[in-house]
Amino acid sequence: MMPRRRRQLDGTPALALPPGPVTNGEYVPASHRRRDEVIEKLIQDDVDAGARRAGMDRRRFLESAGAVAACLMVYDLVGCTNARHQASGPTSTTGPGGRLTTPDTADVAACEHALGGAGEFIFDVHTHHVVPTGPWRKNAPETVNLVLGMVPSDCRSTDRLQCVDRSAYLHDLFLASDTTVALLSDVPNSGPDNAPIPFADAVGTQQFAASLIHGGAPRILVHNIIAPNVGDFQARLAGMTAAAATGHVAGFKVYTAWNPAGPGFSLLDPAVGLPTIQHAHDLGVKVFTAHKGLPLVNFDPAHNGPDDIVAASRLFPDMSFVVYHAAWDPHHREGPYNPTATVGIDTLLAALDRHAVPPNDNVWVDLGTLWRQLLTDPSQAAHAIGKLLKRVGPQRILWGTDAIWYGSPQAQIMAFRAFSITPEFQATYGYPALTDDIKRDIFGRNGARLFNLDPEATRCALQSDPLNAATPAAADLRRHGALPAASAPNGPTTRRDMLRWIATQRWLPS
Repeated sequence: MMPRRRRQLDGTPALALPPGPVTNGEYVPASHRRRDEVIEKLIQDDVDAGARRAGMDRRRFLESAGAVAACLMVYDLVGCTNARHQASGPTSTTGPGGRLTTPDTADVAACEHALGGAGEFIFDVHTHHVVPTGPWRKNAPETVNLVLGMVPSDCRSTDRLQCVDRSAYLHDLFLASDTTVALLSDVPNSGPDNAPIPFADAVGTQQFAASLIHGGAPRILVHNIIAPNVGDFQARLAGMTAAAATGHVAGFKVYTAWNPAGPGFSLLDPAVGLPTIQHAHDLGVKVFTAHKGLPLVNFDPAHNGPDDIVAASRLFPDMSFVVYHAAWDPHHREGPYNPTATVGIDTLLAALDRHAVPPNDNVWVDLGTLWRQLLTDPSQAAHAIGKLLKRVGPQRILWGTDAIWYGSPQAQIMAFRAFSITPEFQATYGYPALTDDIKRDIFGRNGARLFNLDPEATRCALQSDPLNAATPAAADLRRHGALPAASAPNGPTTRRDMLRWIATQRWLPS
């Protein structure tokens, strides 16, 4: 088997959804196991067979929906096999928890039809890009190193940061995927002088996308990232005021576990956290987001749990609080709800119980990175999605992908279309069925509710968008090798790649 790095560097497209723990370049994943190598060999064999039966060049097949279906078929098969094996043991009471249903991989047209969806309104609430020429390149070398670790491995630009710039973002989101609308966010930073995408530049991306459309329909919304625990607090509040005055702030976002000079902070801290939320409220910005779980490489674990944001939701009932990543942690395996868990999604569910937050209330979650990591393990994915549906509520789960760190989100979209929670898990754990209607809610209608968008009016307004008109042509160019593969992940993906990269960065902990 050809190693994944060799396949990328020799120009052969990578698998759309490679097996094993992956990373977007922000955190260190678990080690690959022998099992992952076996799964990859099965996928590669199915890709070869599918390409032969379809009469297609292997490169073209790898850039088609048939290759995505090949990955999903193997994950589904392995999941069913694992469930049958576990069923013979003393602790298992069910079969597989999740299924990834796809057509025959050799029937590329059928795969395109089945995985291509039915014109859903897709609102990705968790996306990123950078501004290569910003002052952060001089003022925040640690952030530059972080972002360079997320640059595509096949980037040939003299300035590698151009491979995750505005044009790459527009390509990956709107030419290389079915995404309709996106929310542009940012990594931890304390202001425009060290932000990979300062708020003014994020607005610039928003305005550029809107300028392509007659009437300026919303294609991109923007976060304003704030760090109230870093530097002068009053200056941070003044920055919030100035940003809100532009009329472009869709929501404020914080990283409570981040502080380059010390510990993080609690949103309940009366000196920092609560005044920040109160100020957002007073400014009329009623969507407040916090990164929870998914510990980045220099995070303070004492302030990365979800209890403070859930408690804050009770103090500000007319605001909406979004828990990015749903408190999911890649070092914890998701299973049935355990109220005593100290890490993972269960800590969020326990906080909801502790603070008596009903389902479909003012606490929301997004699936950024969570879904990309768990889709290769359908039973674990079924527990994660099932618990969120049951406790957070089907109208409070938001579609997020962490694009463009993972490249185009199209393969993630296709996988979610194919996914279902089995009747066995529904009966045993009380999880709701993941119906097509609920998927449409998660894909975009919930985000539209949160940000007061009209999905149909937005879709109609975007029909004149040149990005929409160019999407079919771009897909055809990709199939013929004239554009990079839409599924190629950005930056290091394996534990080995990430640790090798970290070894070159003195600012990171060993």
